[in-house]
Amino acid sequence: MYIGPQLSEFIGNCRMVEDEFALKALLCDITPSIGCEQFALVSHVDLVGPPREATIIMNYHEGWVERALLSNYYIDDPVHAASTRTVTAFLWSLIPSMISLTQRQLRILDEARPFGLVEGLTVPVHSPGEYRGTCSFGGRGPIELTAQLLGTVQVIGMFAFEAARRIQCKRWGLATGDDRVPTLTARQLDCIALIACGKTDREIGIILELSPHTVRDYVEDAMRRYDVYKRTELVARCLFDGQICYRSFCRA
Repeated sequence: MYIGPQLSEFIGNCRMVEDEFALKALLCDITPSIGCEQFALVSHVDLVGPPREATIIMNYHEGWVERALLSNYYIDDPVHAASTRTVTAFLWSLIPSMISLTQRQLRILDEARPFGLVEGLTVPVHSPGEYRGTCSFGGRGPIELTAQLLGTVQVIGMFAFEAARRIQCKRWGLATGDDRVPTLTARQLDCIALIACGKTDREIGIILELSPHTVRDYVEDAMRRYDVYKRTELVARCLFDGQICYRSFCRA
């Protein structure tokens, strides 16, 4: 392991931490071990008026935080944009090869440098049914992205975000896992994916070898489980919760 016992201790502490202050302290302790000075564990939301369940834990320079908020830089953050293209940690210096940067995004990267954010590593967080997020580590010097460092940062980011998620769910009484996402059958999900393709009950029945009445029953039961009243809302909820994906539409 890149950090060895320290990484194991961090994981263990993340599983027991009870509030954001303790989690921030853990991240403050572990960040120098990966060659960085600053970190940001954040949900990709409106940082000026974030939802109560969003995660925002960081030790970025106050001057940079103020500038980013006043200029609404978080809306066009190139790090956040690049994080949607991968599920593994990536270097900030590789962002130009991951996305086409706008002039505003180039300015964001350039203006962050004087605040000690010259190079960094970001771990994307894609959890079905929840806000996208990232766990980023930044510093003033170059970073050699070895396999050990890549794996270590990935683990740190995943466990830190899961700890933040658990804290927020407990605080606000939010459902998690199976309690949050209704259970749908494979046939119901097939029907919903085909609805997203614009298919009628009759067309879905032909594709799945079902009667239109059976298709309607499947869909209506799924709507009851989700407590929604429109098929478009059912499709949106299933997409948001990861029950279906855009690739499901290729069946049409």
